[in-house]
Amino acid sequence: MSDFLEYSFRIIGPKPNTISMARLAVYMVELAKLMGATECVHFKEILDSSVNIIAYAEEQSVATISPRIREAAQNDNDADAAAPWRKLNEFLAEDGWTAEMPLPKGGEVIAFPGSAKASKVIRVVNQHTSVQGRLIRIEGAGDQVNIGLEIDGDLNARISMPSAYAIPLAKLFHQYVKISGDGRWRRDTGGRWFLDKLSATSFEPLHDEPLTDTLERLRDILPAGGGSSIIEAIEELRRA
Repeated sequence: MSDFLEYSFRIIGPKPNTISMARLAVYMVELAKLMGATECVHFKEILDSSVNIIAYAEEQSVATISPRIREAAQNDNDADAAAPWRKLNEFLAEDGWTAEMPLPKGGEVIAFPGSAKASKVIRVVNQHTSVQGRLIRIEGAGDQVNIGLEIDGDLNARISMPSAYAIPLAKLFHQYVKISGDGRWRRDTGGRWFLDKLSATSFEPLHDEPLTDTLERLRDILPAGGGSSIIEAIEELRRA
């Protein structure tokens, strides 16, 4: 099953022999709706030690599923995912339980507090922002196009850019790029910051070269003994 990654939804409170099959089925239905990509997500097992619902997803779908779950937990903007997110927390609140779901690729854990209401945003900051990732999506027919970057295995689709950039940007499809512009950042009640939207104004390709080649170029740029001089200068600043 090397082409699949696991999602584990662990309900904290009950045991497999204390939760009814009917109630478990209700949780599984809403969990499937939350994950989306219904043709690519499959049930695997329930672990004996706790009510730990294990699902596995096709690897290419993870870049869509993880941001969808994160968005529902943080911002409640995705109407399709927000409804099952609230339902799962309503069920947990009724039962007096909580739950958690570690996301594959990175170890981020999404908490389900057992409350029908998602975390409220408590601060918004706008600032110049740059993101880097592999270009995997360009879509839209108006004055603005939507850009999808794969960043650490997840799809970041909160990026827009003037349509005039679409053709030159498309030449870098499936390559690594840096996109910059005006970013809107939000902080939730847990103190976590996340990029809510990036209105991009520029982009540039990133060269995915081996480390040995990069070091070789640095040797050509730096004068003899220049590397040690830089290190000494940094150490001097640290001691100041």
